[in-house]
This record gives sequence, structure tokens and C-alpha cells, in this order.
Amino acid sequence: MFISIIIPTYNRAHLIGITLESLLKLNYPKEMFEILAVDNNSSDTTASVLRDWELKSNGIIKYYYEPRQGSHFARNGVVKHAKGSLLYFTDDDMIADENMLVELATIFIDNNLVGTATGCVLPNWEKEPPAWIKKYFTNGWLSLLDREEELLVSPDDFGVFSCHQAVLKDVFIKAGGYNPDIVQGEWLGDNETGLNIKIKALGYQFAFVKKSVTHHIIPKTRMTQQYFNKRFANQGNCDSYTDFRKHDYATVELKKNIIKFRKLKIQKYLKYFILYVLQHDKWRVNRAWVDYYKHRMLYDKKLLTDKEWVKMVLINDWIN
Repeated sequence: MFISIIIPTYNRAHLIGITLESLLKLNYPKEMFEILAVDNNSSDTTASVLRDWELKSNGIIKYYYEPRQGSHFARNGVVKHAKGSLLYFTDDDMIADENMLVELATIFIDNNLVGTATGCVLPNWEKEPPAWIKKYFTNGWLSLLDREEELLVSPDDFGVFSCHQAVLKDVFIKAGGYNPDIVQGEWLGDNETGLNIKIKALGYQFAFVKKSVTHHIIPKTRMTQQYFNKRFANQGNCDSYTDFRKHDYATVELKKNIIKFRKLKIQKYLKYFILYVLQHDKWRVNRAWVDYYKHRMLYDKKLLTDKEWVKMVLINDWIN
């Protein structure tokens, strides 16, 4: 099975080489995969770094440029150049184990109902994280995934992240690719969540392969309360996008949502304040939830007032 590895990158000249080096060391046959590295309009030296890796990779790495900001544009746009029947998506701050791709590809050979698959995403800490991060956030809030099962095949999305996601190419195209994600620091849509919803609607299943392991580099800049406040705020945007597409809310329902999320925001704020005074470290989680509900409220307000925004939210096909 020929596999196209797709990596969008933006201003990560200092990291992308680590990811590319790990991918070139994969045990998968070198003639059976390619790496499409997509410069997503970087302003640092990313382009020259990628060109250097392209030259020394003996044709495995191919450089592409995507001027539209947003990794969904980079991922979706480069698919037309991909030669593989299987697409593997990762990010520019990942370190793959040598057997990552071999283990992941096997599930598609053994089970023709699987449309997308993932494996373990483990942390590679830039420095030792504070205790509260390990206690509360060593999970999907840092795009980390680990499960007890050696192999899981499910009709439902159990948390397949785009930093470690394989998708059959024809399924990816039928689904219309990734929905919008982060642009200039703000989440516009639901990214892999939306893609996975569309894959399920096509009748395909999701797989987890424990032996397929990659490591997510967690910089010290993500080990702050401010980071998690922002991360939860973005998730609020994402979830409002998902819910609107699922329920096709009318004006009255959106207004009810805004009132509901305002109340939940106040409740979380009060809980955060009490826990902060009591010096209980769970104040950090509740403080982040304050921003989550604030942004759910703001996103629904935008859906209520901006017809062009609603048109964007209802787009299904982000490839064409």
C-alpha cells in the first residue's frame, strides 16, 4: 500500500526538521511512501529548511506552498498531488516511532470497513510540566491519546486527532476533507471532528492501533494557564460550529443557547473563584471552562447575526 504523508507547517523552521527526520527513519519500505511538506505561508525560514530536506531525501520529501492561512487549506489542497491510496496526516511538532506507519497501515489491509485510523499520541515535554498539567491536561486538551486496548475498531469517533490520522484517500475525498480549523489564532470550525463526522456518515469505521506510536512535542509555552484558557476558548468555537451543523438551529434556538451558555459561564466563574480562594488546583480547569462558555456564547451570537458566516459553516466540501 503506497502512503502519502502530509505535513502542514507554519513558522516551525526550528522543529520541522525533527519531524521529517523521524519520518525518514520509518521502517516502512522507502519506495512505498512519500512525504508532502506544505509550507502554509510561513514568514520564517521554513521554505529554505524544507527545500534542504527535499534535496537530501532522495525524492521522498516534496515541497509544496499553500498561501491560504489555515492547516485545513494546506492538508486539503495538497491531496490532489498525493499518489497514495492511503493518506497519513501529521503535524510539524511530532516525532514518529520507527514502526508507526507499518502498524497503522496493517489495519486497512485487514479490515475494509475502516476508513480512518490512529494510534498512541504521547507527550514529549520540552521541560518537566507542572503537576497540575499532568493531573488534568495529559489528554485531548494537548492532543494526546493513549488507550488500554491493543486494537479497537469502532463505529464512533473516540478522539482521532489530525496530528496522527490515516485516512483512505477515496474516503477523504468523498467526505470533502478537513473542515476549517485555526486561522490567526482563532478556531473557525471543527477540523478533524467534522471530517470524522462525515466519515461516519459514509458508513466507515474508526480504528485505534496501540503499537502505532508518535510523540507530540509540548513546548513550555503550552504549560501555562493562558494557553489552556485559549485552548478551551477555541474548543468553544469548535463545538458551536459542530452543534449548529448537526441541529440546524433556528433563531429561537440560538437565542436560548446564548442564555444557557451565559449561565454556565457564570457558574464556572463562581466555582473557579471559590476553588482559587481555597487554593485547590482544580481552579485551573474551571477557569479555562469560563472561556469555553464565553466563546460558545460569542460564536452562537455570530451565527445569529452574520449570514455569510452561516454560509461558511454549512459548507461540506473543503477540497473543491
